[in-house]
Amino acid sequence: MADNVNFFLNFYGTNNSSDFYKEKRKYYSSNKAKDYINYIQTGIEEFKDYIEYANNKEKSSGIFNQNGLLSEKDKKQLREQLRETKSVIWDGLITFEGSFGKVWCNSYEQAYELVKSELPKFFKRAGLNPDNMIWYAGLHENTDNRHIHLSFFEKEPVRLRPRKEEKVFSNGKLSKTAILEFKAHLELAATDFKARERRNRQLIKQYANEQLNENMGLILNNKLLSLANRFPKKGSLAYASENMASLRPEIDNLTDYLINRSKVSKVAYEDFIELAIYKDERFESYCKRNRCKRPFSFEKQYMQDIYRRLGNIVIDYAFKIKQMDNERLKLNASVRREKIMQKKKLAKQLNECLRLANKFEYEVMSAFQEFMDKLDQANYRRLVEEGIIDFEM
Repeated sequence: MADNVNFFLNFYGTNNSSDFYKEKRKYYSSNKAKDYINYIQTGIEEFKDYIEYANNKEKSSGIFNQNGLLSEKDKKQLREQLRETKSVIWDGLITFEGSFGKVWCNSYEQAYELVKSELPKFFKRAGLNPDNMIWYAGLHENTDNRHIHLSFFEKEPVRLRPRKEEKVFSNGKLSKTAILEFKAHLELAATDFKARERRNRQLIKQYANEQLNENMGLILNNKLLSLANRFPKKGSLAYASENMASLRPEIDNLTDYLINRSKVSKVAYEDFIELAIYKDERFESYCKRNRCKRPFSFEKQYMQDIYRRLGNIVIDYAFKIKQMDNERLKLNASVRREKIMQKKKLAKQLNECLRLANKFEYEVMSAFQEFMDKLDQANYRRLVEEGIIDFEM
């Protein structure tokens, strides 16, 4: 199975005197017209026609650092720093597997949050002082595999190594362990609780204009009343109780309806299933290697739990709507004052249905995020067990 995230790193110090090395350092230290900053900004390739790419905004999301997107003034200052620095210049490439990248690093916001949160930790693991580092990066979207170009150097070159009686600057080689840990932490950070929350906020904003309407309220009202009219007269109304066994298929259908009515909930739901299946595949592989029988399915177990949790919300609202409907129907529709009251109570009833839809969306997101957090923790333990990470956070 291909890795979801890969990280490659080159470095260009001041100790190598070869012409090739000098040319590469000029390119990265902004001593060329078509320099590395232009490449990150526009998505051009070093030896391709600059004009062809310069105005193609789809190639790159722009250059950013820990403070956000760089202005023209910021880029001018960065070029000056690169020309003057005596530090090693590191050039990194973070690449994402196609479908993974399009979900978890498909926008400037996602790339910015990911690099901003994880790069300082990488610096510490690699023996660099985060407060002494200048870095800049850019997300490129011009291939099926989303990728982030990243470069960094020391403000003051303090990374020295002893050689006989003198001290010389390090050639720039960083610990392989630190690089592997960075790669592993990037994948975890890209899909962690906060990343999912940011992604879902983007989806909510994207679909903000798709408002619930009165028709939605009527549909839900009728579905909930239909369910409530068949509730048992005695005994528990809890989703998992034997008392409700015959009604569970209808409750599950209502749950599916409420999930699918919202694109935000639907995306989260599909994401949840995809990762639960991924977890099952990894577990199955582990069991085969160790010749043991898999005792359960993560997907099945989590699905049962989510439908129980959401089913109880459906039941509570169906009971509430039935009570409201009974109160409304007690009014005499032939009396004008009570007829007006009936309309007001019906409007309140429909608004309660819409409130259920919104509450359901919130509960779906909360439940799925809890499950995803559990999956991420399990995934982290797997990375530790496989030796990619050799310590606990």
